[in-house]
Amino acid sequence: MKEPRNPYRWTNREIEVDSDGYVAAQQAYREDQEATEQQRQDADDRERYKQAFVEAGGRERDAEAAHKAHRNQQAAEAAARSNTEALEASRRRIRQAL
Repeated sequence: MKEPRNPYRWTNREIEVDSDGYVAAQQAYREDQEATEQQRQDADDRERYKQAFVEAGGRERDAEAAHKAHRNQQAAEAAARSNTEALEASRRRIRQAL
């Protein structure tokens, strides 16, 4: 039985008839696997942060909010670095053109 997100369920005949669909199913399957792995890593990171937060003297019920604030701070710092890098690249291109 052909499944649009699992190429392992396709028969040879289905692959022959719809090879583009099979390639798309392979890509979708890889994306699903990567998303699942990312979710597992995020849950693991959250749990390790929670343990470290409690061991450092924080309250368990405050750990989730602290983790979210920490991730937001990391995202803001990454965005600022990205903006700075883009600005520097733009300046280099302008200097080269002059």
